[in-house]
Amino acid sequence: MTTAAALNEDQLETLALFLEDQAETAEGLDFFALHGLLTANAVSPTTFDIEALIPIIFDGEPDWSNDQQKLEIAQLISLLQKEIVELVESGQSFPVPCDLNVEADEDGEAAPLENWSVGFMLLSLEKPDVWYGEHEENAAELLFPIVYASGLNADESAFAEIDNDDQLSLQVCASIPDNVIDLFLLYHGE
Repeated sequence: MTTAAALNEDQLETLALFLEDQAETAEGLDFFALHGLLTANAVSPTTFDIEALIPIIFDGEPDWSNDQQKLEIAQLISLLQKEIVELVESGQSFPVPCDLNVEADEDGEAAPLENWSVGFMLLSLEKPDVWYGEHEENAAELLFPIVYASGLNADESAFAEIDNDDQLSLQVCASIPDNVIDLFLLYHGE
């Protein structure tokens, strides 16, 4: 099954630019982190609606120009969420929208996969009891590559060892697309 992209190029640019503008004035998410957060919302045992996600995405209420802009951005986020849900429900390897590595660019900017993974982990950290509750061991195993790629636990020895082995790092990151689907099946496959 293939799904058509929910957002056209202009809509993607509108959303990405708004996220970028908000990130400059607050601690909001960039496009990759938003995509990761919406992916986590798609696989989560309990989902948030867009209104509940807005304060997480923008670290509070964004600085809207007007009500029309608020409606447009919420609609774009909803369309992207719908597309991600369809991709997850397809059961095929999940197309993470960036290269599967954690190498920073020349400017020292975080790798897009790191931002995507931070966004994903933000949602799982909102309700850890839901994510780990009755599936603690399986969830921890499936989330491990995403936790690694996020850099949130970079100072732990297990993650440092992976960082020191480029081949292993790529291998761990390469498991993320299938793990996203396996997480969805873990929570919704019964």
